[in-house]
Amino acid sequence: MKILAVSDHIDPRIYSNLCRERFHNVSCIISCGDLPEHYLDFIVSNLNVPLFFVHGNHDPSAGKKSLAGGYNLDGKVINFQGILLAGLEGSLWYNGNIHQYTQRDMYHKYLSLLPQLYWAKMRYHHYLDILVTHSPPSGIHESDDPVHKGFKVFNHMIKKFHPRYHLHGHTHLYDRNQSYQDPLYQTIVINCYNYRIIDFGRGKDARDFSISGIESRI
Repeated sequence: MKILAVSDHIDPRIYSNLCRERFHNVSCIISCGDLPEHYLDFIVSNLNVPLFFVHGNHDPSAGKKSLAGGYNLDGKVINFQGILLAGLEGSLWYNGNIHQYTQRDMYHKYLSLLPQLYWAKMRYHHYLDILVTHSPPSGIHESDDPVHKGFKVFNHMIKKFHPRYHLHGHTHLYDRNQSYQDPLYQTIVINCYNYRIIDFGRGKDARDFSISGIESRI
């Protein structure tokens, strides 16, 4: 299964007449936020696969809910073809606009997600495969400014629930030498700015994934 993960920046290689040809073999799209609605609508219309998304701090209040095939992951656990996805939107609070949260606020959002995670464990025998957020975890892929710091509760979630992957955006990558993929406990944390193609090999059940390739596009 191939996933097209996008975040924060419109890429001309996606937003082109060759979109369908280049990405015809992806099974779904995951947006980590801060992308305009028309861009995501263009991708969905061309590839005709489901879109799963969380809002970034620059997204409008009601955006992307009307997209064909669009599922807002914020505060939800969704099973897609045996892969368990969970999402938490937004960035650290800095000016009071929508989709901004203090560390305490995000901890409470995590608490609200807990019943679904425990239900997933009961029903599917594991908690989570992919955690999708806009911001990174604390200490991973952060920038120097306060706005682009990560949430501490994401580190706790990764340690406790062992998702295979944590996909995020928010921190922009302008240098090819910047790291976009790093391990945290048993999880691979991937910065999806501008886009990544993540190729999962499938084992006997939803837990048995191996990553056979990440195509980086900066």
